[in-house]
Amino acid sequence: MPRLRLLLFFLLCTCLSVPSYAQSLNPFYEGIVSGVSYDTVLANLQKLESLGIKEPGTAAIDNTANWLIQKYQSFGYTQIVRDTFEYNGKQLYNIIVSKQGTSFPPRYLIIDGHYDTYQGPGVNDNGSGVATILEIARLLKDIPTSHSIRFINFSAEEEGLIGSQHFVDHTVIPTNMNILLVFNIDEVGGVAGQINNTVTCERDEASPSSNNVLSSAYTDTLVNLTKLYSTLQTQVSYAYGSDYVPFQEAGKVITGLYETNESSFVHSPSDVLGKMSPLYATQVAKASTGAALHYSGAYELSTSIEQVKTISALLYPNPAGSLVKWQLNENHPGYIIRILDEKGSCIMEKSFSATDECKAEISQLYPGIFAIQFIFTDGTSTTVRLVKSL
Repeated sequence: MPRLRLLLFFLLCTCLSVPSYAQSLNPFYEGIVSGVSYDTVLANLQKLESLGIKEPGTAAIDNTANWLIQKYQSFGYTQIVRDTFEYNGKQLYNIIVSKQGTSFPPRYLIIDGHYDTYQGPGVNDNGSGVATILEIARLLKDIPTSHSIRFINFSAEEEGLIGSQHFVDHTVIPTNMNILLVFNIDEVGGVAGQINNTVTCERDEASPSSNNVLSSAYTDTLVNLTKLYSTLQTQVSYAYGSDYVPFQEAGKVITGLYETNESSFVHSPSDVLGKMSPLYATQVAKASTGAALHYSGAYELSTSIEQVKTISALLYPNPAGSLVKWQLNENHPGYIIRILDEKGSCIMEKSFSATDECKAEISQLYPGIFAIQFIFTDGTSTTVRLVKSL
């Protein structure tokens, strides 16, 4: 394909494609991410250290739950729930904070991280994740988002994912909760005195495998967003041993962040502020805030809801070989897909109903860049760039 024609076609697809999944710098998002404050992250880490060892049955864990609720209230959130459960005869709480979306309110982005600790104040594991989630919640409070968000601080993670398993068993599964993505943030404080310039992006590689491809797609996006909105480099690894596991086992799509320099001080009295890097934690908060804006479909107040509602498709894998699949942000009774070549000519058209599998055979396409149009029965549409590989 001639370079000029390819560039023009790429620009056309970029302009028409899905901002909530696009992986280019969004100036609006960049402005919000710039509000991530080192001083605020540090102050929250200091507070979490002062609250002590947050194990089940301690005053420290109850005091931390109360402090978290007060923090979210100070940001202006009103939909705050104590999800109460018992573990070994002790009453514990998941703290669940909801922010309603404008276009797809029944569909949730879950941003989670545990606040309990083991044998120490847990400033890294997982005070760093809690401080990150608090920054995201603070900065997104008055930003409209297409999807709803639930910020969840789980308890009893260190006892075996007890709090998150309780939430999945008693809320997610019984209500068939519509979850776009679970974004887990656990132990992202780095190690004092080391070069902390890389964060690990985690994807689902476990059984059941039905959610693995989408997890990989969202994690690839997380890699790109981290590089766009922070100074951090990235590596990709598999997800395990944290609060996204019960969701993953229930068939939900997950991704997550974890420090690459793994601290040797966690689960000990030495997991204190002086053993980690608040500067690194601040960069993780920047990356996480950019990702939260992107995943939730955040937009400026000047953008109409009708414009946001046309943002509705994620292709995977992309680049694709012989088969391409997609995920839509809401259910549609029917729609048409059209595949356009670099000249804008329609080379394939197919109708789909709500019960049809979201996939298309594309082995007949030559390698190159195409556009897939989704045309819905309510009159909305979107166009997404597709890269066809060999």
